[in-house]
Amino acid sequence: MGRHAPWVEELLGFLLTRVDETGFGHLMAHEPSAMSAPYIETAGGRAEQRALRFTGCATCSQLPPLRLYYRAEEWPCQAVRALALPFADDPEYREAWRPEYARRPSGEFLRPDALRRLP
Repeated sequence: MGRHAPWVEELLGFLLTRVDETGFGHLMAHEPSAMSAPYIETAGGRAEQRALRFTGCATCSQLPPLRLYYRAEEWPCQAVRALALPFADDPEYREAWRPEYARRPSGEFLRPDALRRLP
């Protein structure tokens, strides 16, 4: 039984069998971690503080202390997606792992205003 959700284990397995020593070090700096983000639920005149559980990145998903409504980046972060991108021609690569900046098949960078127009 895996430590994380099946899709997390799948990407970790994919990368661990393909990256070199430098890539492995980079992956360890961005390893997945179980996290919780506080938020307030309001309904029926009540306000309750709750926590949302998610898989975050040990480096990119740092949550500020005592802050509500904070949206942290979920794993795989952009750094891990970029680590998988050189293996995009591999038959086991999933398009869901492609970084935001390389969404076009050509791999060209998208400007932020172009991202708003995408469906």
